[in-house]
Amino acid sequence: MKYLLHGFDASGELQKLRIDCDTPRAAEALARSRGLRIVSVRPVRRAMPGLRPRAFRFDVDLFARELAALLDAGVGVIEALRTLGGNERRDASAAVYRDLLKYLEEGHSLSAALEHAGSVFPPVLVACVKASEQTGGLADSLARYSRNSAMLRELRSRVVSAAIYPSVLLLVGACVVLFLLGFVVPRFATLLEHSGHELPFLSRVLMAWGVVVHAHGTALAVGTVVCIIAAVVALRRPATRDWIVDRLVTLPGIGPHFHVFCQSQFFRTAAMLVDGGIPAVRAFELARGLVGRADRAALAEAMQRIRNGTRMSEAFQQTGLASAITYRLLTVAEKTGALGPVLDRIAGFQEAQVSRTIDFVSRLVEPVMMIVIGVVIGGIVVLMYMPIFEIASSIG
Repeated sequence: MKYLLHGFDASGELQKLRIDCDTPRAAEALARSRGLRIVSVRPVRRAMPGLRPRAFRFDVDLFARELAALLDAGVGVIEALRTLGGNERRDASAAVYRDLLKYLEEGHSLSAALEHAGSVFPPVLVACVKASEQTGGLADSLARYSRNSAMLRELRSRVVSAAIYPSVLLLVGACVVLFLLGFVVPRFATLLEHSGHELPFLSRVLMAWGVVVHAHGTALAVGTVVCIIAAVVALRRPATRDWIVDRLVTLPGIGPHFHVFCQSQFFRTAAMLVDGGIPAVRAFELARGLVGRADRAALAEAMQRIRNGTRMSEAFQQTGLASAITYRLLTVAEKTGALGPVLDRIAGFQEAQVSRTIDFVSRLVEPVMMIVIGVVIGGIVVLMYMPIFEIASSIG
């Protein structure tokens, strides 16, 4: 079994060590033989087969905001990172700061250090830092990234908040329906199976379902659990999430609004990158991950047309990425050269449209869902009691 040990070496620095031993006492003895003064020993739990361990998540937005504040106060980059790393309580996050400091002390730039950290820091942040190193104003660039992240997070939280109540309502309704169909209906079906009375058609269908559940209840329960686990595993794959996004965009009614929601994030991030001194084509390429797969292909085609000499407004319109308002605003940006503010204004128009849609859908969906769930549950209850009413009337 593997154990994780924390201890101090001869120079007094805290070290982490992983040792494969049979007992924690043996692991501690082996570490002491290497000259470490052990502070703690704990087993490293293995993940269940087929499941990946929980991924480490570094708070990039907080990192950018705090680093911008320290730099704006006149603190140097290395000293600022050392301060942030010293205040970090999580070992994994502190290790990120140590790696950044080590790379900076070797003479590399901050953008190179962030890029060297791999998937911890998004390419958008790396590009902002790289551009600010060429033009100056690292603190402003980090603050701009933090503000952009806050705006995107606020828009996403509005969408999520609007979906919470309908989701809870749908979950509770589904649980009640499953309880009726899986527990109550089979018992009614057992009681009425040999009643000898002719039942209404829908009641016969419901009772037939009850007989099936009563006979194969265990197999149905196992199948349901397997389907739920398979769905959870599938949703953890990026390809599955991309497929769901593509299907949402094509849905009638909700599809166009979801398309506008994705585009608003794209234009907001592109505006932030352009304001940071990044060329427009490069900014669009960095922000392309915020749109659906279909829009990514259209965006790649638009970028190719721009490289071939087509005007930006025409390239976006020809590939279906620009509405009438977006096209007009892009033509204004081409005349004035103020692309960043124009992209920011486009994102503002689209976010306002998304907000209006959220308010309208919230007022409409909640009562409709309550009516539908009430009709379904009430219908099941009525269909269960109709045979009892038939028997009671025949006896009378």
